[in-house]
Amino acid sequence: MAAGDGRSYTAGRFFLEVNNQRVVFLKKFDGLSMEADIVANDLGPDNFQAKHVANVKWTPGKATVGAGMGKGMYDWINQSFEKSFSYQSGALTAADFDYRAQSTLTFTNALITSVAFPKLDGSSKDAIYLDVEFDAEQVRWAKGDNKVIKGDYGIKQKAWLASNFRFHMGGLPCNRVATVDAMTWKCAVAPDQIGIFREPTKHPAKVTVPDIKIEVSMADYEPWQQQAKKWFIDGNHLGGDEMDGSIELLGPDMQRVVGTIELKHCGFKKFSKGALEANSEKIARFSVEFYCEQMKFTMPYTDA
Repeated sequence: MAAGDGRSYTAGRFFLEVNNQRVVFLKKFDGLSMEADIVANDLGPDNFQAKHVANVKWTPGKATVGAGMGKGMYDWINQSFEKSFSYQSGALTAADFDYRAQSTLTFTNALITSVAFPKLDGSSKDAIYLDVEFDAEQVRWAKGDNKVIKGDYGIKQKAWLASNFRFHMGGLPCNRVATVDAMTWKCAVAPDQIGIFREPTKHPAKVTVPDIKIEVSMADYEPWQQQAKKWFIDGNHLGGDEMDGSIELLGPDMQRVVGTIELKHCGFKKFSKGALEANSEKIARFSVEFYCEQMKFTMPYTDA
């Protein structure tokens, strides 16, 4: 098939830039579509509705990124978790079958609205990807320059697996933590409709830090049960009794830390045994759910 004959577009040739830095390991992107709020006027004599455009807006951008996401995207996530509420601009470039740029979506003044972490499971064989969603104030389309968009890709993704993790919480025994459930950090964004502008400005609002839910082998039940009793029954659940913890993402050697989610001011929300079932061969586990007041995401590299 000859390039430029109108049949060479493909959904698998694209790249994203944030703050002039390429998001190197990008698995998927969606969103940044044009959308309008529609107002209906009921007209009685004709039993008819006249419809009009009220506000114009852009749907959120949704990027699925791996460990080799690059410094631009990593800094944006990190600043959002620190409540710096960093506005960033960038561009999504789509290419044809020969990797030549055909179109570009440029976005400005975007805020991250959610970062979703997948479930961590010691039996998993999957790589870890983060789903990052953001709201932009303005998006514009432009024809591509037909340049080849191929480039380097993040080799660090090979070391970021859902089965390689280490969990810490206070002084509790955590070597037998089998799973950490998926969780999503969120920041609400408030649009400010200004009469002289067609597109609203965007402003950060409420931040929601997710709860943390884990499963632990029954071999460690006793010390966890004692700590839960102090919290729920004895009443030792004031601010000074809260715990700090972390989720460390490990390399293939299970020693090198390739990413850390810090958990601040955590407390028990739920403590329960797993279901019992006759003739079951499953490992017996109990589950613990924590509330968490603050999260911080760090990666020990700056060259991606």
